[in-house]
Amino acid sequence: MYGAVLGRTHRVLFGLIFTGMVLCFSIPAYADWFPLGDTSEASSFSEEHIQLRPPSDTGTRPPLIYEGGDLFLGVGDLYEGFETPWGAVWQPQLWVFGTMRSSLQMFENAGSNSTASEWANRLDLYANVQLTGTEKFIIGARPLDRNLPTQFSRVSFNDNRGSGQSEFNMDIRTMFFEGDLGSLFPKLDPAGTKPLDFGFSVGRQLLQFQEGIMLNDEIDAIGITRNNIHLPGIPSLRSSFVWGWNEVGRSNAGRDDTANMFGLFNSADMQDLSWNLDLVYVTDEDSAGDSFHVGFSTIQRIGVYSTAFRINSSVADGEDNAKAGTGTLFSAETSFTPEKSDDIVYFNAFVAAGNFTQVGREAIVGGPLGALGILFASPSLGNFGSELNSFADDVAGFATGYQAFWNHHRTSLTFELAGRKDTSGERFDDIAVGFEFRQRLAQRIQLQVDTHYTVQEKRSDGFGLRTEILYQF
Repeated sequence: MYGAVLGRTHRVLFGLIFTGMVLCFSIPAYADWFPLGDTSEASSFSEEHIQLRPPSDTGTRPPLIYEGGDLFLGVGDLYEGFETPWGAVWQPQLWVFGTMRSSLQMFENAGSNSTASEWANRLDLYANVQLTGTEKFIIGARPLDRNLPTQFSRVSFNDNRGSGQSEFNMDIRTMFFEGDLGSLFPKLDPAGTKPLDFGFSVGRQLLQFQEGIMLNDEIDAIGITRNNIHLPGIPSLRSSFVWGWNEVGRSNAGRDDTANMFGLFNSADMQDLSWNLDLVYVTDEDSAGDSFHVGFSTIQRIGVYSTAFRINSSVADGEDNAKAGTGTLFSAETSFTPEKSDDIVYFNAFVAAGNFTQVGREAIVGGPLGALGILFASPSLGNFGSELNSFADDVAGFATGYQAFWNHHRTSLTFELAGRKDTSGERFDDIAVGFEFRQRLAQRIQLQVDTHYTVQEKRSDGFGLRTEILYQF
């Protein structure tokens, strides 16, 4: 399948790596080195009374940037709050928190004039006004970027994309209110017998459906959800209607103020599996922008394997264009945990017939294949994109890997081999190998190191290395 893209040496290397991954799936029980991560013997529940540890032995609770009112996950007496005229008891709290990411990264892709190196930074800052356990108002900003790969606060060392720059801003990226109708207005149903338990959210919010394959975008939207719907043969169904009227990032990731998105998202838990059925229609004032989308998935256990099967389709109203295309993406995810460990072995495969496009996506998150492997996923930080093309236009491929854990999950290492085959005959085939290492350095600080090498058909090979410090506060 990948003979056209691989030279003689690379073909042999691919054969050895692929054989090794097959062995990981087929004979793990007979290898002394398997699993790679920490192992432990399974034990039964103890009948001995075990005293709970005092807080001094479990570590200190890390405070947020600001905590007004009750502490986040704190201990002690709770603020009694006050009763509103409509019967709800509010206990207002203000929590301010965020995540700072800073990365040194270098990469070389086909067609670039030179190896690109940069120091890129991203800050996600949020304020949460918590009124009750179900009602909250959240506002967020990204002060160090403007939601485009080329518009992060960065220092460029040798890149033809221009010198470094500061992108400081206070644009609102997230701002929404969410709650439950029955909890918000308890006087409408004092006895608790009326069907008023509808969840809702309104404002600019992140919408992710089908693991981001169908939709992965921050949109100005209103959503209404009904939980625990009981139907014949379906013990628990959740159904949500969403209308998005602004900031819909179409397949080209351009912000579209003229598009409206109408979606009906359904998920159900059955005895042996969970399934999701999602339907979306997008209408656009641009005559070439209307599209219909449908996604169906099932998640289940098959023996010792965890599996997920998905079918996502997009239908453009007219010819394919930059905003919408017509195509179907089939994907299957399989994984298992080796005995006596928390390690994960996985194999994901996909086939795209036609030009499948998402309902909406942010410019920095890449395409629909990002959910299927680390080599298809973008770090969403600076110009360092996904190692392999993450868009689904007449392509087939796979991602297989092994994730190992040590030191009580403070250390992890993921190896992955992935490739994509163009089925249209008009583009290129690629295959890549890489790893992702994560290490907790302190209570709030994580070090991450990624590297990859990509063999690309009819183009020079690509490679990259990045180190990132993540600080949560």
